[in-house]
Amino acid sequence: MNFANGKWLKPIWVFAFFLMISMILFWQVWVPGPEQLDFAYGDFIEQYYPMRVFVAGEWRSGRAPLWDPYTFSGEPAAGASLFAPFYPLGLWHSVFPPPMPLKALEFDAILHLALAGFFTYLFVRSRVKDELAGVFAGVAFAAGGYLSSYPVLQLTILYTAIWLPLVLYFIEQAIRRRSFWFMALPGLVMGISILAGHPQIFLYLAYLSFPYLLFRIWRERLGGRFMAASLLLVGGIAVGFGAAHWLPGIELLQLSPRAHLSYADVANGFSLPELWGIVRANYGEWSPLYVGVFAWGLAVACIIFVRKAEVWFWTVVAGVTLLLALGGNGFLFPVFYRFVPGFSLFRSQERLAYLFSFAMVVLAGMGFAAIRRWITRIQASPLKIQLASILIIGLLFLDLFLANNGLVLAPSPPQGYFPETAMVDYLHNVSLPDWRMSSEGLWLGDGNAALVYRLRDVVGSSPLHIERYDRFIESVPEIRWLAMLNVQHILTARHLEHGALKLVQDEGDKRLYQVFLGGAPVWIAHYYQRVADVDAAIAATADTALDFKQVAVLEQSPLPAPQPLSDADEPETLRLTHFEPQYLEAEASLARPGIVVFSEIDYPGWRAFVNGSEVPHLRAYGILRAVALPAGQWRIVWRYQPWAAWLGMATSLATLLFVLLIFIAPLVKKTNGRAEDDVI
Repeated sequence: MNFANGKWLKPIWVFAFFLMISMILFWQVWVPGPEQLDFAYGDFIEQYYPMRVFVAGEWRSGRAPLWDPYTFSGEPAAGASLFAPFYPLGLWHSVFPPPMPLKALEFDAILHLALAGFFTYLFVRSRVKDELAGVFAGVAFAAGGYLSSYPVLQLTILYTAIWLPLVLYFIEQAIRRRSFWFMALPGLVMGISILAGHPQIFLYLAYLSFPYLLFRIWRERLGGRFMAASLLLVGGIAVGFGAAHWLPGIELLQLSPRAHLSYADVANGFSLPELWGIVRANYGEWSPLYVGVFAWGLAVACIIFVRKAEVWFWTVVAGVTLLLALGGNGFLFPVFYRFVPGFSLFRSQERLAYLFSFAMVVLAGMGFAAIRRWITRIQASPLKIQLASILIIGLLFLDLFLANNGLVLAPSPPQGYFPETAMVDYLHNVSLPDWRMSSEGLWLGDGNAALVYRLRDVVGSSPLHIERYDRFIESVPEIRWLAMLNVQHILTARHLEHGALKLVQDEGDKRLYQVFLGGAPVWIAHYYQRVADVDAAIAATADTALDFKQVAVLEQSPLPAPQPLSDADEPETLRLTHFEPQYLEAEASLARPGIVVFSEIDYPGWRAFVNGSEVPHLRAYGILRAVALPAGQWRIVWRYQPWAAWLGMATSLATLLFVLLIFIAPLVKKTNGRAEDDVI
């Protein structure tokens, strides 16, 4: 940047322009008055807002958001991708006292749309050397039917998708400089897109970025060595910087319901009639394939009339991704499903509209620049060309505004989605940190509302969670798992008649019952039943003949083996003394060897310490944590220290330091050289 002549101001003004049009596109969100709207009820309200509230609260409390104790009776937040706890642009959420305002997250989505437009402007301008062509492309991408539709409601899609044009821009800068080390920047940006939390969109981003890198190196004749080294550097830094997300994510994926998707599960995509959405908007509905009539018109003109290798590259990208977006309705996806890594892991192939839209936008930007150059050659007035270009950009935005404005917005309930109702106040007044409730997803904010209310719940809403927990809840009788998970209250639409339940609040459509089933945060079993695996453990736990308070169902033999109590034994004592999201402490006095069972979910990374020394721990009933102890006085501590998350964070930090070193070292060397010259 040249600070002397003020050229550094231009990017600021251009970004301000994209922020302005994004704010205009969603004007109902921020303009006060009776017409003010919020993002529509759905994933944004049920999943992303509660998860961002939790992540922000954990960072604000000085803890890395590794374990969520509030949903699914406890789950690994670092591995559940929608939490995206390490996404750099999400860290600012922690400035708000919990809970973060909903408007703050809505503005965050609008800000990301502005970044998408600005990054696209940078990339297209770098390729066509035309400022207004870059602006045209940025408007088409940011306000287009794809980004302004469901990605705004599914934030990790938006967070991940916007980084593609910046990756390509930095690839261009590295090639222009003929600098291998500058390739660290596109790798770092790809790492940010991994941390953004949507592996499917990152897969698409990577499958476009690496071929483009190869194509540009080939076109510039930089040689095979430069090509191979660049691929390794970009890929290595991307994988390294994104490790804090993908390492714990892979661990959870293997234990989640998504581990065994069939072809039918992943083959959905656009139907052939829906392809009309390329040339016309679906007014009143989402238009994910629509980039504006001017944009697709210029893209087609570019394909027909501009004879450049890069035009052919983007034409192939548009064609291939459109065919893949058909999923099982086309012929290409079955081939990719079988032979291309990653395409068998994810559902909703219509999300490939992301790459199709971007390719069309790039082609449109090239076509826009080509027409401006052609008109200039016939000696038209430069002022008229500029005014006409600005008018076309304005008409493009007007077209996209009319097509997409308000489609993802709706009035929110008068009291908001997470109101502090009488029931919530009651639960906060009587709650203890170790007990849970069963809300049955009946809060206005659905199953993840517990993250906002900070009430521990047995339900949740997330595509990645522990699959055996689902089987446990489905197989074990409700009256039993309520006690085993230490559930003290049930929020339900049912009328329940049971001697162990007491109605404490009734709002007509839902009722709150207090539970008296003898649930406890921790108990001692002096017998055990050995089974072969998790399935057998859950089946044995579901057997009504089992007394779970006396018999622990284990998948391995305990050491020491428990012994039954006798009438002559002193009474045993057991109490929970400390509870935090990633730390649990209890004191136990055992008259004979026994199994101390905690009503806490077992997951890799939880470590048990007894009287200060780490001990092997057991999995009880297929789902809970336990330790086998001899007779005596014991202080039992559980710490969540997941190797995958800690190794991932360390790798991400080391990668960032490596990239900083790449760019700082030459500056230090240059400064030292100047100092030596001054001395001489």
